[in-house]
Amino acid sequence: MRYDFSDFKIVADSLTEIKAAEFFAEEIEIRTSHLPEITNKVPAGNFVSLSIENESESEEYTVRHDEDKIFITAHRLRGLIYGFAEFLKKAIYENDKIFLIKDISIKRKPSMQIRGHQLSYTDMNNTVDMWSKAEYERYIRDLMLFGTNMVEADSGVREEKSTLMRFSQKEMLVAMSEICVDYDIDLSVWHELWSKDSDEETLNKMHKLYDDLPKLDVLFPPGGDPGDMQGEAFVQRCIKMKRELRKVFPKIQMWPSAQAPHEYPDWGERFVKEMAKCPEEIDGIIYGPNHAMPLDELRRKIDKRYPIRLYPDIGHNVRCETPVHFDRDNWHYALASTLSREAVNPRPSEYRLYHRMTRQYAVGSVTYSEGVNDDLNKFVWGAMDLDFNYDLREMVQDYCRTFFPGADTDTIAELIISLEQNWSCDPKENGTIQASFDGFVAVAEEYPDLMKNWRFVLHLFRAYCDKLVRDRRIFETELINEAEILIRKGNVDGAVKVLSTDFSDEYKLNRQKIDEYAELLFNQIGIQLDVEHYHGMKWERGCTLMTIDNPVTDRRYLLEKLSKNPENALNLIDRNKVDHDEYYFSFAEHGFEVCGKQKGEFYMNFRGDMNFDAELPMCMTKVYDHFNFETTVAGLTASDYKLRITYKTNLNEEIIHHKVTVNGNVIHDGKQYGGMRDEEFEKLYLADDYVSIVYYIPEKFIVNGSVTLEITEPIDGFMISEFWFVKA
Repeated sequence: MRYDFSDFKIVADSLTEIKAAEFFAEEIEIRTSHLPEITNKVPAGNFVSLSIENESESEEYTVRHDEDKIFITAHRLRGLIYGFAEFLKKAIYENDKIFLIKDISIKRKPSMQIRGHQLSYTDMNNTVDMWSKAEYERYIRDLMLFGTNMVEADSGVREEKSTLMRFSQKEMLVAMSEICVDYDIDLSVWHELWSKDSDEETLNKMHKLYDDLPKLDVLFPPGGDPGDMQGEAFVQRCIKMKRELRKVFPKIQMWPSAQAPHEYPDWGERFVKEMAKCPEEIDGIIYGPNHAMPLDELRRKIDKRYPIRLYPDIGHNVRCETPVHFDRDNWHYALASTLSREAVNPRPSEYRLYHRMTRQYAVGSVTYSEGVNDDLNKFVWGAMDLDFNYDLREMVQDYCRTFFPGADTDTIAELIISLEQNWSCDPKENGTIQASFDGFVAVAEEYPDLMKNWRFVLHLFRAYCDKLVRDRRIFETELINEAEILIRKGNVDGAVKVLSTDFSDEYKLNRQKIDEYAELLFNQIGIQLDVEHYHGMKWERGCTLMTIDNPVTDRRYLLEKLSKNPENALNLIDRNKVDHDEYYFSFAEHGFEVCGKQKGEFYMNFRGDMNFDAELPMCMTKVYDHFNFETTVAGLTASDYKLRITYKTNLNEEIIHHKVTVNGNVIHDGKQYGGMRDEEFEKLYLADDYVSIVYYIPEKFIVNGSVTLEITEPIDGFMISEFWFVKA
């Protein structure tokens, strides 16, 4: 059933109610060009009543929907905003008419106490440093429609100023504080600490930065990433800062993070020991990237009087806390190489999974982000913090109804959800990419006004990127297959000619569209998709235009190798081929889940987006980085074998227990790597900074053709990208 609210009035009386009504009316005007009347009298026709009952700090709100009348009650301004957001999330707009698609009655107490997002005005950000104060306000207000009650600013300790920043960090910090006052939400500030600064210098800086803010609720000093203070000293400084801040902000809260500086292996133990003294100045602990210990361990070791706030990284795709497919780490290298670390990345189902895995330990979250590439993720995460039971598909539909008024929002929601599915496997095997692309193009043609909406263009841009990668991978794979046939016939020149085939006109047109949409997005929202034209900080910071043309197959690698060493052509195309009783494994090519679950938290150091030109074959683009690795291999039915491992070099003379065992038999236990180095293999097949180490495996160590390979190193760990078991 639909409810017609095309000409409704807003009923409000008190100052707080009128303020909420003005915000609500402005939201309707944005979507319809009609500003609803605000009155303190109950009208005869349609109306939405906003009322404060029993004013308090409670965030509960109630929406009662009686046909053409809606009554929204709350205890404070933010509650009324959350209430009228229920209207906006279920409203559709047709021919200047407003319809609610369902009865929006609800009584809600937010599931999480803290529901926030970090919006740092820094040169590292891929978008926000371009914004005006009005754009900041608009984005914060958008976030509040999905339950946000806190935003986090950068302290400005470093006093950064990028080419695009129109204000100083201090000016924007003051502006954010003022916005938080206006909208009745909390302000947290991220404040880095360094050992080079004395306590006195730190406190003086703090007063200079914060004393004149109209509002400051929480200070978040990271233990590391960045930061270099040892655990005890870090906690003691936080205590001193809290005592000092109380003089200006009596209700200020201190939430340090258990993020460990890399230079202190024992940082976590010392931090926990200091926190065991139960300092009353610490209000809670933050858990985020580069954490000192896993979340469940932190919760067990920190007194329960200290709640935990999550600091989830929802903006990055590789080399981060939650990489794409974080539970199995198998994002295909073609996509990772071209879209890189900070591409547009709607990942609703993955972040729902991560939210479910972590929320039992926390009282809420403030997400870590570096721009709007993760725009949908912010709203998904925020909506789950608001209500654990929020349906995921409905959540994305609400996002679309809220921000794409007048369009076919259900179709757009399905298309945005499909973008996550685009990353599910090898792009050449994924027909969803083409279907998603066709759908976005059709919607753009049917609703041309959407091209003025940066959120739509953002996702359209991603659809074009995914299609370009898929088309290139299919095209180049066919070329490689044809070139292999020619090489096996001895026609290397013919193979080179095939591999040098140019792209089609259609491909070039789509590539041009990506450039055009990048410019459009820069002008609409300030996202910086390259360094040269749009002043991004560096290629890794969301500069997709600088990575989109990276290799997705070995075409470039083969051309480079064949030009230097054509007589090695046959060996080159057979680099990874093994007999039926041998075994080859690549972390990039074969999917990490093949190896089984590993002990502890490993790190997959993706290399394919790092501008290696033609030196790196795609099979080496993922590097497993950990203190241990274990896998089982079968089918080794010959006699003696050689184990060849490609390590990424990280020379450390202090390592004395790099250990390799096969079925419990020690192959090497000593200096880093051990074994025999094969420099000829390195010259022919590896990129710089990689070594090929060969170990001898006697037949007596192999049990019925099966081996369990285990590698350990307790101090520095090791990095491997591939390995072979081949007959000796």
